Amino acid sequence: MQRLALLLLCAAAPVWATLPERLSQTGLGEAQVRAFEPRFALWSDGATKRRWIALPPGAQVDASQPDAWRFPVGTRLWKEFSVDGQPVETRHFVLVADGRWEFASYVWNGADAVKAPARGQVLTLPGGRRYDVPSVGDCMACHAGARSPVLGFAALQLGPAVPALLRDGLLKNAPGAWATQAPDFIAAGAPEQAARGYLHANCGHCHFQGGVPVPLRLALDVGQPPAAVDAAAVLRRAGTRNPYQQMPPLGTREVDATGLALLAHHFNKPENRP
Repeated sequence: MQRLALLLLCAAAPVWATLPERLSQTGLGEAQVRAFEPRFALWSDGATKRRWIALPPGAQVDASQPDAWRFPVGTRLWKEFSVDGQPVETRHFVLVADGRWEFASYVWNGADAVKAPARGQVLTLPGGRRYDVPSVGDCMACHAGARSPVLGFAALQLGPAVPALLRDGLLKNAPGAWATQAPDFIAAGAPEQAARGYLHANCGHCHFQGGVPVPLRLALDVGQPPAAVDAAAVLRRAGTRNPYQQMPPLGTREVDATGLALLAHHFNKPENRP
């Protein structure tokens, strides 16, 4: 049921389409390409990531909806995954004229990277570690279900970088307060902000009002408050890599021990207990 719900979201999703066969042909080295770094990372089995965006000359991102920025046609984004200091994969998004996002993933083979098959690919890295290059369906299961297909270049994720984006003319229709005060979570302190940020990056792109339809058990343990059940479910799913139970459901083979400890500490604080 869980995977069916995710796949149904891909019916109107972007396609692998006609992007170049090599990463070097996508324009990543052009002058208008800008690096950015989300504050809160999606867990990717310890891989390190770099990200870039390029807008057409004179174009701006419409920030009038803080949770769903609208990007101009011709927007390009890249995300590079590295393991043990070596680039393994770079994913590429392009918004084309008919409003579709075209997507491709490129596998590194030295100085360049070659477009992977649309069905995905499993790589064996030095030391025998397996690395999953996602299929287009896997990628869109997350990106097509979100308020915006672009997950990392967004208000809460960019936070302190937003005023600079405004000064540089990359955003329009943004709330006036953003010029001096970056958008942020309402949190009691740094630990709570970190926990909220982790949930936002690893869960929030699917689990929001109007997001992925989630099948729920219609039974609770007698005498156990619903909030405690919710917290236990989050920790249980984050702490397993059983493919039918894990969260996030795709893109990871290893439990994020640091993230799991962060969530456990957050849910076990007295003020967060039911």
